[in-house]
Amino acid sequence: GDADACVETVGDAARPYVQQAVGVQVRLHYAVPLMSGQLEQDPPSGASLRQVGEDLTYQRQIDGRRYNVVERRFLLIPERSGALVLPGARFNGQTMGGFFDQVFDDGRKAVSAASPAKRLDVQPIPAQAPQPWLPLHDLKLRYAQAPTRARAGEAVAVEIEVIADGASAAQLPPVTLADTAGVQLFADPPQVDEQFVDGRPRSILRRRVAIVPLQAGTVSVGGPRIEWWDAAQGVTRTAMLPPLRLVVAPGATSTGDTPDAARDVSEAESDT
Repeated sequence: GDADACVETVGDAARPYVQQAVGVQVRLHYAVPLMSGQLEQDPPSGASLRQVGEDLTYQRQIDGRRYNVVERRFLLIPERSGALVLPGARFNGQTMGGFFDQVFDDGRKAVSAASPAKRLDVQPIPAQAPQPWLPLHDLKLRYAQAPTRARAGEAVAVEIEVIADGASAAQLPPVTLADTAGVQLFADPPQVDEQFVDGRPRSILRRRVAIVPLQAGTVSVGGPRIEWWDAAQGVTRTAMLPPLRLVVAPGATSTGDTPDAARDVSEAESDT
């Protein structure tokens, strides 16, 4: 209508699964100058709710009237199946009143708005779903860096990138290469970039893994594999990368035995 302020709540899923990350956007629209105000969103019972990132500000035209918009984004994770009610968001503030308000009062005029509560129908974890349970909209894996040659006893770096549409970084399982005879693997802590895209969370995870071949020859190191649940289609999917094939040259001091560098790493590990 012609309200000076209104609040809108939008969720990216009406029938999410238990532990599925749901993006929630709360938008305050106001067409009058605000002197002060507070936007509040109470958490629902049976779910966790946390704010994601900083507020966004922009303008929007509705029915020919221009509104300033403050958008606040949240991550909602249901903890149990069944009905879930997300309370409506509330705004209470003050704006500059009209001429008579300024003459007979201090010029301030109260303004308030609220969005209706939203009901979600939370589905249980399917019996046939893979474990660990990972409900998503999409999952992509790729090698950001993939060497093809190495030298015995010397480390080469592999970088794996995971793009998860519909999950926070904390929900993703560890990603690494498969244990392989003839090599040692040393994984760095993952680097994480959490975003909010198309109304829901998206996480980009990058992890470097050092491969130390123990002897010359050709070695195949198994790639990462993640099973996940397609929340939109209700089916199990698998994201995987092909094995890494390394042609390993003899080490600089190789005599056919375990290379010195690899032996030093093993001894350091045993000492710790």
